[in-house]
Amino acid sequence: MSAHTGRLLLSPEDPFLAPDRALLTATLSDAGFLGEALSGQIGAFSIGERFLQLLTFTGCSVNVAQAPDGDVPFCHIRFTGPFERPRFQSGRNTRPPRCPSCRNQLVNWKMRLANGKEADSAAITCPTCGETSPPWAYDWKQKAGFGRLLIRIEEVFPGEAVPTPELMDLLQSSAGCSWRYFYLQDDGPL
Repeated sequence: MSAHTGRLLLSPEDPFLAPDRALLTATLSDAGFLGEALSGQIGAFSIGERFLQLLTFTGCSVNVAQAPDGDVPFCHIRFTGPFERPRFQSGRNTRPPRCPSCRNQLVNWKMRLANGKEADSAAITCPTCGETSPPWAYDWKQKAGFGRLLIRIEEVFPGEAVPTPELMDLLQSSAGCSWRYFYLQDDGPL
């Protein structure tokens, strides 16, 4: 099997919000972002006919595998959640976040999250300025994030695609909240 390229994740800016998944699915289907539901996979969809207009891909020769072909990974969209509380999503590309107050890097972020009662809700005190903030307030530079509901666009190399303003507007109008995005490679638990 080929190695996983990475993924682009979309989530509400407020990590505690969990918009109606059925409404989001209908909106994104009507807009042509989502294609057909993937057989045997709950919450997974092929890419729709307007997928490439709603994401801006960088590079001069974009090649998006649109359908399964044996064990070769292909681009598809998957909803995860809603979860009971925000979940931290990180990967091998996750780097130390910056404090929202002093902007210094939190070098020992893994240990600080792991020492909390729950990695997704523990407040972190910056060792440089002493400011205590929730982990989602830190600047993860689009290499980690939190959410109760996530839209995962699989097989997108980090930084290779950016949601267009039209896609972000669709999400906001459907869910009634602002959205953000970030990229992961080989994600997993802390």
